[in-house]
Amino acid sequence: MVVDIGGGTVDITVHDKSNGGISVVLPPMGNTWGGRTINEAFSMLLQKAVDDKGFESFIKSNASNKAEINRLVYEDFEEQKKLFGNVTPGIDEMVLELPRPFIRNYGGNVIRDGMEQEKVHYDPGESALEMKYAQLEEKIFKPTIDKIIECVRAVFGELTDHIDTVYLVGGFGGCRFVSQKIKEAIAQHCGNIVCPIQTDLAVVRGAVMWRKDPNIIQSRVADATYGIGVLSFFSLSMHDEHYKYVGEDGQQYCDNVFKVFVLKGEVIKDEVYKTTLIPSHDSYTQVCISIYCTTDDGVQYVIDKEGKLTVRKIGELVLDIPNPDNILRKERDVSIFMDFSGTEIQARAQYRITGEEVKTVCDFLSKQDY
Repeated sequence: MVVDIGGGTVDITVHDKSNGGISVVLPPMGNTWGGRTINEAFSMLLQKAVDDKGFESFIKSNASNKAEINRLVYEDFEEQKKLFGNVTPGIDEMVLELPRPFIRNYGGNVIRDGMEQEKVHYDPGESALEMKYAQLEEKIFKPTIDKIIECVRAVFGELTDHIDTVYLVGGFGGCRFVSQKIKEAIAQHCGNIVCPIQTDLAVVRGAVMWRKDPNIIQSRVADATYGIGVLSFFSLSMHDEHYKYVGEDGQQYCDNVFKVFVLKGEVIKDEVYKTTLIPSHDSYTQVCISIYCTTDDGVQYVIDKEGKLTVRKIGELVLDIPNPDNILRKERDVSIFMDFSGTEIQARAQYRITGEEVKTVCDFLSKQDY
């Protein structure tokens, strides 16, 4: 098991190496409780102490104060976070100097009284917060650590076989405090927990090794169901009347059908999946094929009855399909290929008449509401 805990997310994969290559056992799992949430928890503590959500009054008073907050939360506190996380001998409290503009804006008395409410000491003479590590653990670190452990335990709950080794990687995964808490939490599941040297570079090194020998990954497990939106012949036993559509040929069709290439949890080897479509109208000289994914089971249509997407759009293929010779629509087929063999999902479409082809790489980073 590889537990990659970076700044933003926790990503967990389980591999089987028994046959010499690497086969993925489960779909990748994870959450958004990476190391950055520690900084955000500290920021929330400060906001609560000065009773100013988002430090609105401070930032409004001077545009440059936003940079002061970012420096305090993501640079100055980050250094203290590392000291705490690495369990530095002889240090048992965090001392963090607050920026002068911050103190002038809120006033030392307000900061002191607010911090007392949070059981944190503020020293006006030193302009510094003083927090014992026991407090730091309970107030700042614990919620994030609990969520990371919850995620790791959930993966163990999905497994039927024994895990030999757990690797903790990523910038936050190499934090001694984090690794110690995870070791204690999963000791009953696995006693061999390894933190490689330079955990933040371990994933990069793995990517370089894969690039040198892509065949080392023998199979993966789909983390979602992938497919396209299509027009299909209408079947009263299969389709909802709401999506029924009568074509120009008088034939009944079903619109917005989710045509599945790969199901979530399906084992994927070095395979390219193919399907063939025909234009829905004789007059069409261009087609736009949308590519979707979903983690939900049993999705039949890409749009619900209110017109809202039921799936996530991750790409599209736009292909010109000229027809100067007035060829019959049924002979103007377009082949769609989905390649799941690499670290990215690649799609392409080809028009049989001209041989023209378009390609795209699916995008998993853009945030969409659906």
